[in-house]
Amino acid sequence: MSVTHVNSLSQLNGILSDSNKLTVIDFHAAWCGPCHAIAPAFEALAKQYPNVNFVKCDVDAARDVASTYKVSAMPTFVFLQGSKQVHMIRGADKMGLQNAVKRFSGSSSTGAFSGQGHTLGGSSASPPATNDLIATATSIWSNMDAPLKVLLCLLAAYVFFWLM
Repeated sequence: MSVTHVNSLSQLNGILSDSNKLTVIDFHAAWCGPCHAIAPAFEALAKQYPNVNFVKCDVDAARDVASTYKVSAMPTFVFLQGSKQVHMIRGADKMGLQNAVKRFSGSSSTGAFSGQGHTLGGSSASPPATNDLIATATSIWSNMDAPLKVLLCLLAAYVFFWLM
């Protein structure tokens, strides 16, 4: 499916009223470097998930839409189920974007177990905020260059042995 560009809140509401499926809005700006860097990944997801509405909104051209969703940084990705906001990602986090689309679109590429799981006490494994923090840290670590990872590990070992 292609990406739809919106220029007004009424145009976006028309798209949202047509279906109850997941809609992902990419709030971007022409002057934003990270927005240009993540754009190909957003386009690729639109082709990979035809059951999801992918929408782009230039914050300078459609200030009413940006203010409705309280966009304060670019790029910002807002996930809507129908017209209800279910998730938001600030920044050009490619892995976070891919994981969120996969999570909220209901599709699973592995066919493995779904759900949050439970601990022995019967409660949820962890709250969503913790999962988002772990996903962000994992994304940062996986996108880091190998020499930087080695440097950080050596630095951590040095600090550890210095404090012993």
